Amino acid sequence: MQTTLRIDDDLYREAKAEAARQGTTLTRFLEEGLRLRLQGEAIQKPKPYSFPVFSSGVADSRTWEELKQMAEKDELIHYREKLGLQDDSP
Repeated sequence: MQTTLRIDDDLYREAKAEAARQGTTLTRFLEEGLRLRLQGEAIQKPKPYSFPVFSSGVADSRTWEELKQMAEKDELIHYREKLGLQDDSP
């Protein structure tokens, strides 16, 4: 059966190149992809990852502004050291 499809240009070029690398036609490449998708093997949703949370047991009383200033100071020190300059700050 022949049909007309509208496919994104970049996706088309990528699929055509991959089909050529595999030594097959674009038609066979697309048919295989459709078969895999219909069988549910093409896309498997990843399991959600849960990041571990650690607590020091003590709440940090610094404000966001104080933390921002600390980070900016550390960044300035880092770049001064990278340039070989002395840190003149107290």
